[in-house]
Amino acid sequence: MPPNTPTHNFQVVTYLAKTSSGFPERELRRCEAYAHAFNWDIALIVVDDEVDAKGPERRPLLQAALQRLLDNRAGAILVPSRSAISPIEGEFNEFAERVEKASDFIQVATRR
Repeated sequence: MPPNTPTHNFQVVTYLAKTSSGFPERELRRCEAYAHAFNWDIALIVVDDEVDAKGPERRPLLQAALQRLLDNRAGAILVPSRSAISPIEGEFNEFAERVEKASDFIQVATRR
C-alpha cells in the first residue's frame, strides 16, 4: 500500500435499546469493547427508547440504522443482545433477513 493512503476499518452501527430511564452505559461499553477487539469503527450509535412499545418494523431509529447499511455507510448492526432488536425470535429473524438481503449482518456483542 502506498504511503499516505487512508485505510478504513469496517464500519458498524451500534443499536442500543433503552428499556429504563437510565442511559444504557453498560451495553454501550460492551459493544465498544467488542468493536475494538475486531478493529471495527462505530460509525453511529443509536439509542432507541421505543423498544417496548413497537416491533422492529415500526421503530424509526432502528429503520435509520438499517438505512445506513442500505446506503453502504456501514456493514453491520452491533447490538448488546438479540432482544435489542426483539425478544420475539420471529421478529428478530425477519429483521435479520432484511439486513442480510443488503449483504450485511447483525452481530451480538458477546462477552469475550
